Amino acid sequence: MMRYILFVFILLIGSKSFAQLDSVQTLKVVNLSTVKLQKLSKGYKVLVLSDSVILKNTESFTSLLRFNTPIYIKEYGAGGTSTASFRGTSASNTAVIWNGININSINNGQTGFNALTVNLFDNINVRSGGGSIEFGSGAIGGTIHLNDQLSFGKHFDNQVVTSLGSYNTYNSLYKVSYGNESIAAKFGVSFNQSENDYDWLGTDGLKNENGAYENLSFNLGFAYKLNNFSKFSVFSSKFNGDREFSGTLPNPSAAKEKYKDYNFRNLIAYNFHKNEFTHAIKFAYLTQEYRYFVDKNVNAYNYGKSKTYLLKYNFNYQISQHSSIESVTELESVFGSTDEIREQNRKQFSQFFIYNLSFENIVSINAKIRKDFNSDYKIPLIFALGAEINLLKNTIARVNGSKNYRVPTYNDLYWPALGNLDLIPESSLQGDFGVTYKSNTVKFDIGAFYIKSSDKIVWTPGGDPDRPGIWTPINVAEALNKGVEFTAAINKAIHKHLFNFNLNYSYTIAKDKSTNNYLTYVPKHLANGSLGYSYKRFSAFYQHLFTGEVYTTTDNLDTYTVPYYNVGNAGVNYNIIKSNNKQLGLGVKVNNVFNKEYEVLPSRPMPNRNFNININFKF
Repeated sequence: MMRYILFVFILLIGSKSFAQLDSVQTLKVVNLSTVKLQKLSKGYKVLVLSDSVILKNTESFTSLLRFNTPIYIKEYGAGGTSTASFRGTSASNTAVIWNGININSINNGQTGFNALTVNLFDNINVRSGGGSIEFGSGAIGGTIHLNDQLSFGKHFDNQVVTSLGSYNTYNSLYKVSYGNESIAAKFGVSFNQSENDYDWLGTDGLKNENGAYENLSFNLGFAYKLNNFSKFSVFSSKFNGDREFSGTLPNPSAAKEKYKDYNFRNLIAYNFHKNEFTHAIKFAYLTQEYRYFVDKNVNAYNYGKSKTYLLKYNFNYQISQHSSIESVTELESVFGSTDEIREQNRKQFSQFFIYNLSFENIVSINAKIRKDFNSDYKIPLIFALGAEINLLKNTIARVNGSKNYRVPTYNDLYWPALGNLDLIPESSLQGDFGVTYKSNTVKFDIGAFYIKSSDKIVWTPGGDPDRPGIWTPINVAEALNKGVEFTAAINKAIHKHLFNFNLNYSYTIAKDKSTNNYLTYVPKHLANGSLGYSYKRFSAFYQHLFTGEVYTTTDNLDTYTVPYYNVGNAGVNYNIIKSNNKQLGLGVKVNNVFNKEYEVLPSRPMPNRNFNININFKF
């Protein structure tokens, strides 16, 4: 009954506000996801991946995150399944957000980053820390935001990017955007393929066999301005991927596996902003499907599929120049199944409130509270509080604390003979403190975090004492993650010579408190950085990654670790045409420039030195 009372209450507030509108405030940008993220992230660290950073890592989303963020990426061989560990949490504790919608799979709770195309998104942002208030289940370690953006105003822009690389790798992209006073539209399509048959360094002539992949994806956005204070918009994204699963040492030729995945995302939104009132209604329909072939030569496969319906209503009231309150109501229905699990339906009603308070040049505060009503579980009331304080000129201190949660996935619960119906949602309490210094040429940020997780869901052998050695999911009593993160960015111009330097470093300790052992696949030390130089039409860069050793077993045996590794990439670019209306650039990139032998996962060597030539044409 309480859920319906809350819902009616919000609707009443909304209907009342429509009767109090007088003046007009025009919004030129249709998708305000990035602006909204910054507004609701007071006290949180947000890393913005700029166009220049993205252009250096167009080969894969995995490469973009690995070389430019403090996130540890697990990848089953280059081009294979790729997942994230944010601040030492598991892959299902990193939420991927598309235009404000959580797109993690209901079946396994994750998003595969090699099933995302880098260049099709207009904004890519990474927020550290818990985000379950705004983004729901799984947003414990951090969130990755993928946004499409449309702009009104007269313009017609095109971009073509094509590249050719080692191992018969081809990437191509076309994007177009159009706008006038009442219409904004964009379309993008991308195709990528590779034989991916690189040499395995340190072996006697072995190659990465059965590693080929190809994928096709598109993004579509359209908006129509109904009047000066309201607009209607539609976003759609589709990805079709086909990749083989490469083998492992010592016998790569034994691999015959293949994997197909299909993702289709659709979002319809209506926005109304006038005076101190803002209303936004969103309806999303998402589908995901995969097919796994044990033998690519046989037309028999395992499959999984899901579909999500989401209705979301935002109401924001600007109380004064310094404060506002926002109410968000969500209704969600998710269907998921595999060939091993009959279709299950999970429904959820969510209501949360966000209060913003700011005093110019002194302090900004976000206070948030959320309650979910889930058809399968009782989810506790969760909360978050974040603040930013201007200490000195160019110096800001940030602090946040939150309670977050993750409900078990369908695989956790229903997988035949392995699932555990007795699982309960995992929850966490966390805190984050940091200081940022920013001027016109430099930015430094240092922070510390603390995450205490209860009832953490992990798959472990021996979880069921009646079936020793069988991997089953259980609730671990408690896990503790803590660490330090440091970010630096320097941009310096000397006449026409431009220099830039970027660095991300994280030190993470993640332990199971019941055993005092380190959690698996969490490097203590992780660092990446880049150096860049440009002069007139010429530019060059070098990027480097260091990843410390990781344990691969819960008993932390030294014989089962992945050693630390260093790997570097370098590239040069030259703008053949550079004017206000046109830009034609030619680039060459060398990956693993020092030809280092390394592994991200055991027995899966990563690529040797390889090359990529790309052309980027904007007109």
